[in-house]
Amino acid sequence: MAILIVEDNPTNAMILKHLARKVTDEEIVIEPDAGKALTMCHNRLFAMLIVDHILPGMSGLQFVKAIRMTSRYDEVPVVMVTADQEPGLREAARQGGVTDFLTKPVEAVAFRSLISSCLGHRTDPAALAI
Repeated sequence: MAILIVEDNPTNAMILKHLARKVTDEEIVIEPDAGKALTMCHNRLFAMLIVDHILPGMSGLQFVKAIRMTSRYDEVPVVMVTADQEPGLREAARQGGVTDFLTKPVEAVAFRSLISSCLGHRTDPAALAI
């Protein structure tokens, strides 16, 4: 299976992809458009979703709520990446189906550790530190 990154900023998307590559051999797909990402999720089952909070057309939270309406995504981990520090966001996102959060700018070791944990991989500690 693959990991889907829903991120409209090309630089941020490439950074997330590069960091994920350090801990997984899964295919990593980047989609900047949340609507197209929803269509992709209906046509393909991903092992994990990494979703930016601020997206054009719909928020990351709206995207996650739509995905969680699809039963085959009930157990798929969804990580939201956001620079938003609003206290209510995390609670609303958890209620909407977000598994975990990362704050921008993303800290490399924390990101790789979270990816590894969500995918159930045992990772060499040296890979997390690189």
